[in-house]
Amino acid sequence: MEWWLLSVLCLTGLILLFLEVFIPSGGVLAIAAVLCIGYSIWELWIQDYQFLAVICVAFTVLYTVILFKLWVKKFGLQTSLDGADSLGDDVRASRALVGQRGLVMSDLRPAGIALVGGRRLDVVANTGYIEKGDSVVIVQSDGNRIVVRKSTEESQDE
Repeated sequence: MEWWLLSVLCLTGLILLFLEVFIPSGGVLAIAAVLCIGYSIWELWIQDYQFLAVICVAFTVLYTVILFKLWVKKFGLQTSLDGADSLGDDVRASRALVGQRGLVMSDLRPAGIALVGGRRLDVVANTGYIEKGDSVVIVQSDGNRIVVRKSTEESQDE
């Protein structure tokens, strides 16, 4: 095969590689591109066109790096999570409840429902069993787990 035809085959492989970025083909275009580029470089090397084969390899590597950087820059994830807080609004709100008093709506054995600040919350008793109607105070909040203990004072919600 002529050297110029093998060079065109290498360029065809690079075009197929470019199309793989924009056309979802399930890797078919990428496989065809690798076969075209690999065959053209192999044949150029076998036919004593080593200099041209090295140029094709260098151009392919350079082209692939540039194409990847373009793809990441233009089409990659454009968001930054530098200033993001991993806590949701519900977790922040539940942390503000620590120290508040409420009324048990269902028996806590140890989990159940309590009315705190006019809101029904899923809570967990830190020790033992707390009966319905008892007053509780929130002692801890970790994520969506709100821990309560039986209060000696009467609830504000009664």
